[in-house]
Amino acid sequence: MLSYKINRSFICLLFCVQCIWAQNFPSRNYSAANELPNNAVRALFVDSKNVLWIGTENGIVSKQNNIFQSYFEEDGLALNSCWAITEDKQNRIWFGSYGGGISVYDGDDFQIISTKDGLVHDEIVHLFPYKDYMYVGTSDGVSRVDLKTFDTQSWKNEGSEALLRVSGFFEFEEELYVTTYRTGVFKVISEGSFSLNQVNDQKYIYSAFVDNSSILSSNKGHYTKSEISEYIKSEDLVSEELGSSIIWDYVKTRDATIYAAAWGIYDSNGGVFELNEDFSNRSNSFGIPGKDIFSLAYDALFQRLYVGTLNSGLYEIQLEPLIKFEELKGHYIKGFAKINGTSAYIHDEGIQIISSSDSIDIPLRKFKNWQQNYIDTTSLPLPKHEDHFYELDYSTAASDINFYDIKTSNNQYWINANIGLFAVNQDGKLDTYLPLHSEEINFTNDGRLIETNPYGGVRVYNDLETFSYHYYPQDHKDTPTMVVSSLQTENKTYFTSVFSGLYRYEEGRFKSLLNSKIWKEKNLRHIISYNDNLAISSEFGDVYIIRDRPESFEIVRKIPRASIQGNTISFLNSYDTTLIIGTERGITLVEEDRIIFLDEEQGLEQPFFSSKIANDELHIGSENGILRVNIEEILASSNRVIEIQLKDLSINNSVYDLPENTLNDLDLDYDENTVLLNFSTNTHPYPKKLQYQYRLNQDEEWSTPTSNSEILLPYLPANKYEVQVRVLDSSTGLTYSQNVLNFNIKPPFWKTWWFFTYIFLAIMAIVYAIYKYELAKNKRFERQKRAIQRRFEETKMEALLAQMNPHFIFNAMNSIQNYIMDSDIDNATIFLGDFAKLIRLNLDHCTKPTILLVEEIEYLQSYIRVENTRMNNTVEVHFELDPTIDTYDVEVPTMILQTFVENVFVHAFTVESIDPKLDIVFKKLDEHALCCKIIDNGSGFSTAGKNPLHNSKGLNLVKERLALLDYDIEDALKIESEPEKGTVVSLKLRLQR
Repeated sequence: MLSYKINRSFICLLFCVQCIWAQNFPSRNYSAANELPNNAVRALFVDSKNVLWIGTENGIVSKQNNIFQSYFEEDGLALNSCWAITEDKQNRIWFGSYGGGISVYDGDDFQIISTKDGLVHDEIVHLFPYKDYMYVGTSDGVSRVDLKTFDTQSWKNEGSEALLRVSGFFEFEEELYVTTYRTGVFKVISEGSFSLNQVNDQKYIYSAFVDNSSILSSNKGHYTKSEISEYIKSEDLVSEELGSSIIWDYVKTRDATIYAAAWGIYDSNGGVFELNEDFSNRSNSFGIPGKDIFSLAYDALFQRLYVGTLNSGLYEIQLEPLIKFEELKGHYIKGFAKINGTSAYIHDEGIQIISSSDSIDIPLRKFKNWQQNYIDTTSLPLPKHEDHFYELDYSTAASDINFYDIKTSNNQYWINANIGLFAVNQDGKLDTYLPLHSEEINFTNDGRLIETNPYGGVRVYNDLETFSYHYYPQDHKDTPTMVVSSLQTENKTYFTSVFSGLYRYEEGRFKSLLNSKIWKEKNLRHIISYNDNLAISSEFGDVYIIRDRPESFEIVRKIPRASIQGNTISFLNSYDTTLIIGTERGITLVEEDRIIFLDEEQGLEQPFFSSKIANDELHIGSENGILRVNIEEILASSNRVIEIQLKDLSINNSVYDLPENTLNDLDLDYDENTVLLNFSTNTHPYPKKLQYQYRLNQDEEWSTPTSNSEILLPYLPANKYEVQVRVLDSSTGLTYSQNVLNFNIKPPFWKTWWFFTYIFLAIMAIVYAIYKYELAKNKRFERQKRAIQRRFEETKMEALLAQMNPHFIFNAMNSIQNYIMDSDIDNATIFLGDFAKLIRLNLDHCTKPTILLVEEIEYLQSYIRVENTRMNNTVEVHFELDPTIDTYDVEVPTMILQTFVENVFVHAFTVESIDPKLDIVFKKLDEHALCCKIIDNGSGFSTAGKNPLHNSKGLNLVKERLALLDYDIEDALKIESEPEKGTVVSLKLRLQR
């Protein structure tokens, strides 16, 4: 399997000879098989935004960043057939159809202008914006459309039998001219009414193109080049006939090269021509096989030429490619090398050595002759397998020779092949042939040959003439085995193995870094010098940067396979500080943290057989020639992405009108939370090299890179978002980031602060309502309780009063009995009358909890008369009433004072009391309180001694009543008394109205 190993040792080609090399330009074909609706491309135009518009016989296509979008009649076109495209000052795109008039596209909608609107004819063949008008060339006449009002004026060559078929417009000295196919050249008269004035009657003008002061005019089978001032004269114009085909379109590049689209109609002499002195056909170098070239467009920004054909679709040619291909047909360039002023390369048919003055070819048969001559003349024994050589097959035919590699040593080219090892000098002559079969050779620092054998050990040759060598057996732990690559440095020679890691040869001995436990990697393949270090690739795609010094062995950096495009590394190389990694997918350039990738999009086509740095270029041996990559130009590339445009915005799968400024916050409802963004960059020469990441806020991580220019954000929670997009451009290794949309998803109303506030207030209101309800309920309960209590009190007071009545009656009856016993009939009669009145008042009042103060006074007066009668009216009684008291408006508890008055007559006075006095005083304390005092000058009592009132049943009843009426007994009732000085009873009552 190692016999088919791709070699990795190369030389640089500093110059090429024109007779050998022919440069091809990277091109790509777009046809109806993939991107186009039809293969007949009638019109091409690159607009101000670098968008390519393609007019076909069946629809219009726009191309931007390899994104194709088609437009048809159902989208608003006047007709699917498109023959002319241009752009006006308002950046509207105008499409001329062949039969349906004009379609004007403003980016959203189409507006149609036809003969119904004043066009002279609906077959549009040319469009030309000039000043404030769009001039329209048709199959029979000219119209112009006002760019502001779309008013249309037309002119037709009335009276002429020939159709006025427009073939082009051109401007000269601020005048506009029209070329026609059969009716000559006309000047546009714009002053006054619109008209055309014929300046000559030249025939068969297919197209015209102004180049500075000259004009190129296409005719049948040739073109002419004339001064414009001569071309527009009425006299017969005599010009040299140039070229050999009919030219339909021209473009001029920024390096002043003019290309022409030619189609001979009935002749097969069409193609893409470069209009130099030789009228060069560039179709082959552009990769265009067809001869029916009808339209051209030029992209000055990316140096691209677009070629429209009538049967093969569209071709895109890179005029200044980053990667140039020098073709050498029939050869497979497998290796390069260079010695002094000569360069050599190996290919499938032999070796070519090139100097400044000569080129030497060494064919395969010559190598076979050299081998056969050695076999026939040598006296040395031929190496054999039993002696641990990788034995040669001496019967190998010349056509089966396979070259493995080419290296240089001692000013010789060393070529190892499957028929032996050849040392060739710069003149192409054989210096040494060795019958050694080795897929990997190298040299020691003093120039001795090192031969590796996959299975038979290693030999270091001391003398090639005598075949003297030192043999290192394969079973020794430090002997390299299964070697696939090697590198000679100033002091060391390194070997890599796919199974046993890295070896180095130094000072006459080999050392295995794997067995020495210096580096544990086993599966290694490529090795090169890189920036005073080593760059080594593993079999599995990782690349290690190694610093190997006498005092240390260090892995400086590991470039993981995930950072390298491709799965299998085919070569390593370096340019200054740039590491170059070739894989089956392309080339990766690593410059510190900058990673650049090149592939077929830039013109780098597989397969890769070899590579070498030549000056500022990387040369890659390929199938039919050499690919040349200008490394300096690639590394000097600036950021090609300068803008990210938000193209479409969808909310919940519905298209949303883009705001004028997407960086202004866009407010969305909580259920508008699935957002789809479709964006694009400015036009990019290599759109496949772009990958995109996004993040929703500055503090978030970037998403995984993807080539899809869409962002789907499903079911976003309520938050404020700033969508930032980062473009990773692997064609430059640079990034560009930009905010594309700011939006705010409002929370649902049940998650808003005002809703929480409302809920809080509602809860507080409910709590307050419950509180008020409970409070009212408690009040009602308290009122009911008080009513019940009051009724209970009233009932109890009634009972108390009922108890008081018998008590009073008992005392009164005793008095009456005394009168009767004393035979005092008159006093008994008076007493009975007063007693009867008192009983009546008592009966009226005893069922009422309260009575008016005037009623209480009246009752007391009646009671006192009864008692005083019993005392022979000896007690002097005085009522004192505060004048501020309205006795008819104030209520007091019923008969609350009677008990204290009764005690005065029972306990304070006797028949023997001298000048007994009783004062009853009513004084208003404030608006809510009344003080009643019962003052006597009776016997009194000592507060320290036994209180005769202490066991008074009536006093206890009064206290009980006051307690039931919610009085503080200690505060409401005070009794002050001194022996022989009388008693003062103070009763504080609440005023009730």
